[in-house]
Amino acid sequence: MSPALRLAPGGGDRLAECVEVFRGSAIWERYFAGGDRLQRSLERAARQGQLWYALTDENAISGVMRVVPGGFCGLYHYLSLLGAAPWARGQGVGRFLMGQFERMAWEAGCARTSLLVSDFNAGALAFYRSLGYWELGVLPDAAKPGIAERVLLKDLNAGEV
Repeated sequence: MSPALRLAPGGGDRLAECVEVFRGSAIWERYFAGGDRLQRSLERAARQGQLWYALTDENAISGVMRVVPGGFCGLYHYLSLLGAAPWARGQGVGRFLMGQFERMAWEAGCARTSLLVSDFNAGALAFYRSLGYWELGVLPDAAKPGIAERVLLKDLNAGEV
């Protein structure tokens, strides 16, 4: 059963907890292990008002996302980062955050949402496709040499958000 969750803007005071959400994940291993890149990215996101938490009733961070309004060619909200805490995976946290992301975009007047998913992350690709995302194209070496990123979009039609 999915836990009761609420969305809250992320501040700089809980960034260490956010880092722990991603530790040990495929994204962590490929992009963030062995440095402070994730910490710096989360700090930037918090300063820019782009960081969001999925919080439990006990105020625990069960998931994190970074949303860049107009981040896709100035047209659509862009999901830059999404993660569920290890203890919360498989409990609907990702679906909750994606619903909130799409609602934000819809309320901002966006016709679509956008995100990138790394070629090694088959589970994430299947998840996003199950939510109605479709592939626009592939960007080789987009964020890191040797890793291709799939550009995914979702059309936001009335009644879907």
